[in-house]
Amino acid sequence: MYPVGTDYIQGEAIAKEEGRMKRLIKLGLFAAFVAGIVKLVETQKAEWQGLTEPEIRTKLHSKLDDKMPSEKVDQFGDKIIETMRQRGALEEEAAEEAAEEAAEEAAEEA
Repeated sequence: MYPVGTDYIQGEAIAKEEGRMKRLIKLGLFAAFVAGIVKLVETQKAEWQGLTEPEIRTKLHSKLDDKMPSEKVDQFGDKIIETMRQRGALEEEAAEEAAEEAAEEAAEEA
């Protein structure tokens, strides 16, 4: 049988409150973990955003050449570049070259 005194009832209330605090702490830790992952993904996206095709290939080769064959890195690079083009995250070389040419012409005229 359960004890009938008020000490038992108070102990039960304290145990429930401790359980709630543990749940709240776990929820806070989980939220911090998710926020950290989101920030990491955003940082990685920003690092690759706006790169040209040769820059992407160079970066992939520098990171993956020692881990997989070069032809696999090229295939992987083709898929990444195609995906980035579809999303509009790839900086086109033509625009970059046009800006360089315009800068050279302006320098010659001056």
